[in-house]
Amino acid sequence: MPRGRSRVYLGMARGVGATHAMLEEAVRRRARGTDVVVGVLGAIGPASAPLAARLERLDPDGSLDPDAVIRRRPRLVLIDELADPSRRGEPTQRWEDAERIMAAGIEVLATTDIEAVASLSDTIESITGRAPAWTIPDRFLGEVDQLELVDMAPEALRRRLAHGGLLRPEELDAGRSAQFRPQVLAGLRELALTWMADLVGRQRAQESEPSPGEVRERIVVAVADGAHSEHLLQRAVRLAARMPRAELHTVHVLGTGSDGVGERPEAGRLRQQAIDAGTVFHQVIGDQVAAAVIDVARAEHATQVIVGAPRGPGRRAGVGFLPFRMAWGGPSIAEQIMRQAPDLDVHVVSTVRVQTRARRPRPERLPRWRTLLGLLLSAVLPAGLTGLLTWAGDGVGLAGDALLFLLAVVIAALIGGLLPAVLSAVIGSTLLNYFFIPPLHTFVIGEPHNVITLVIYVLVAVLVGAVVHRAASSAEQAARARTESHTLAALAVATLHGDDALSTLLEQVRSSFGMTSVALLGPGATAEEAWRVLGSVGPNPPQAPKDSDSYVPAGEGLVLALNGRTLAAGDLTVLRAFAAQAQGLMERDRLTRSAASAARLEATQRLRDALLVAVGHDLRTPLASARAAIASLRSRELALSEAEKAELLESADISTQRLAKLLADLLDLSRLRAGSLQVAREPVWLDDLIAPALDELGRVADGVRVIVAPALPPALGDAVLVTRVLVNLLGNALRHSPDGQPPTVTLSSIAGRVEARIIDRGPGIPAEDRLAVFVPFQRLGDSDERGLGLGLALCRGLIEAMEGTVQPEDTPGGGLTMVVSLPLADEAVVGEVAPGQREREDAGA
Repeated sequence: MPRGRSRVYLGMARGVGATHAMLEEAVRRRARGTDVVVGVLGAIGPASAPLAARLERLDPDGSLDPDAVIRRRPRLVLIDELADPSRRGEPTQRWEDAERIMAAGIEVLATTDIEAVASLSDTIESITGRAPAWTIPDRFLGEVDQLELVDMAPEALRRRLAHGGLLRPEELDAGRSAQFRPQVLAGLRELALTWMADLVGRQRAQESEPSPGEVRERIVVAVADGAHSEHLLQRAVRLAARMPRAELHTVHVLGTGSDGVGERPEAGRLRQQAIDAGTVFHQVIGDQVAAAVIDVARAEHATQVIVGAPRGPGRRAGVGFLPFRMAWGGPSIAEQIMRQAPDLDVHVVSTVRVQTRARRPRPERLPRWRTLLGLLLSAVLPAGLTGLLTWAGDGVGLAGDALLFLLAVVIAALIGGLLPAVLSAVIGSTLLNYFFIPPLHTFVIGEPHNVITLVIYVLVAVLVGAVVHRAASSAEQAARARTESHTLAALAVATLHGDDALSTLLEQVRSSFGMTSVALLGPGATAEEAWRVLGSVGPNPPQAPKDSDSYVPAGEGLVLALNGRTLAAGDLTVLRAFAAQAQGLMERDRLTRSAASAARLEATQRLRDALLVAVGHDLRTPLASARAAIASLRSRELALSEAEKAELLESADISTQRLAKLLADLLDLSRLRAGSLQVAREPVWLDDLIAPALDELGRVADGVRVIVAPALPPALGDAVLVTRVLVNLLGNALRHSPDGQPPTVTLSSIAGRVEARIIDRGPGIPAEDRLAVFVPFQRLGDSDERGLGLGLALCRGLIEAMEGTVQPEDTPGGGLTMVVSLPLADEAVVGEVAPGQREREDAGA
């Protein structure tokens, strides 16, 4: 039976329209008479629902049943989201069932997205912040008959999300919201386009006829039992994908004490990873890891080898383990392979992230050890040549003797510079005169032309030594200049980025010059204090210029002081550039503080004006209502019934409550601005705070829907203040929600944060006004006259005091979503909560 064909729509992200494109193609095929059924279909939007309604479906419970599809035997079956599990609670994925269905001769039309590609999982994690839960092997995608990329601009996808075309508001938790950030979508799009271009290039190369004499690349990747083997395999797959018709082999080395795969529990996992990646798996036995890898490479005619970088310094190699360093000071696996098989190209893949620093500038002079070695050679080489030429007799002649002694001078100059060259020339000329110029064994020169020969020899020796020394010094200076340019480039980047620019600059100085500590000193504040430290890095920074090993002025009254070693004169040029940059930073900070002070004064004036207006109106209104109610109760001219008295008392009570709340908001806002508000830092379970918040709002909050993620972790904050924030945000959402569409609250966590999302379907807030809503005494056209406009400003201030954030977002389909994000509570802090609180958490779970 012929195998069924396959066509897969690959989306650059979820929601770009891969499922819609699949349904459109299925409807077209059905209109042409093809027997089409839906094997499984995920959640679809309103635009795709009419297309799905025209097709027969075999997924009444939302799961894929390959046996039912094979019994039905359609011509074409649709499988949505190939990476997802076929059935809930089972490890089988839909792409595995798709292989069964294609083996039965049924054509498959399917969808997936770039996040499901197995070889890209580490890159996906770096872009999105979390590893994909389910992936598809590259082998499967490489065997697809037709793979079509569905692309969309990130801005268009975010507009689709805001218009409600992708997710319902209650489905947009913290994790899903993070996937639709502009930088995440841009990274996924770039990754999808690059991966697709590599795949198309590889397929075209495989389909074309190889040219005569073309050498096919074969790559061997050596994997270990550690967790980094999957990362190593993914990097190897991506490397092989960029080479036409490349063949990838995976090698796992066991020690001689192992009998086979059964004794190594990791071997099965490694084998499956290699097969899923589309590689040929080899498992060999041998204690010499490099030799075993070379044997496999020779047998497979490999041209390249990939090994892992060290995961720690000085790791010793064990059975089945492939660290980069074999032992303390011993050769690495890569070094052994390069020595034993120089014809193989070796790639070293790092499994850890290393922060690089600028190299320490090299001195202009040659190292001391080279000078000492040159001096030693300047004495040993002439003496050795004298003995050798004396033993050889007159076979070389005086000219040959002089040239050999000149060669000794050049060697001494190459190694030690000018001084060893001059010393070698002096010693060589003396020995040449005494042993080889007649009369022998005397310093008298009998013939005038020998005098000329000896003088020319000395001049040539000194000149050659000077030229060689200058060339060596120029090479050192070029290396120094290159290092300085890299240092200055790093300096420019370091000072342009980051909030703490001065500390970054000082750390760059310390690392560039190899110092122990660096400090920027300024004039003291008192007469007794001559200097004060404006910023420092490293232990025991200098407190005054006289306490430092090196220092340079950095502008009026400023000094950049360093401890660790005395700098050479050439280093001071680069250090002065750092000092000038430090002076610029201090001036920038001064101007920034002046601008901030002016902005605060302006904001204070605006706040004072707004406060006077608000107090004159908003505080007077409830006060007037309360006074009117009390005056009516005290009036003897009015004959009031008991119901009327109760109504007036209730009106006075409501007015005084409103007045107390307004005053409490004003007091809390002033405490926040003064930094005197006491905030607790303890584990807070947000799902436990929703009920009290809804109770405080009364019957108007009965319709609010609450969705809590499974196993929601506790946040770190103040339970009383968080409840107050929830009450305020829920009150706003209820006030702006249309009739019949109450707000929704979702609680979830992502990347060390716990989020509460209060979702409403109201009119929303324009993007240009979202910053203004957090300014005190701002209502932005709100017709509700109850309140000073402090609610959102107070909410943001309280949450930021707990190191959290409050951000507005668009609700899909229209409306506003307020996102409250708090830091995740540490396990050590959670372990210190009261037993009753922990029991309540367990009961809630």
